[in-house]
Amino acid sequence: MVRAIDLQTTISQISAAEKVQQVQQQHADMQQRHFQIELLKQDRLSKEKVKHTDETDKTKIREKEEQDSRGKRENLPNKNQTHLLEVFDEEETQEGGIINITV
Repeated sequence: MVRAIDLQTTISQISAAEKVQQVQQQHADMQQRHFQIELLKQDRLSKEKVKHTDETDKTKIREKEEQDSRGKRENLPNKNQTHLLEVFDEEETQEGGIINITV
């Protein structure tokens, strides 16, 4: 039936149980630390990625605006070109000027 617990056996097993408990606790602590390190890495990478994206977008917008302004400047005729176009238009309206024949 019921057997009395041997005190000496129980005391000797306490140290073994304590070691097992410490190992289990350390293992859980190590897992938490590892998880925290991974979260910090992901957070740092996501912050860097956002910074990179913002800078890239600003650069693209600036380049596009510069191209648009260059295109507008190139499309605007200068004063000499405007004068030549006016002279050419005057010559066309005079008699004996350019004849446009279509067949």
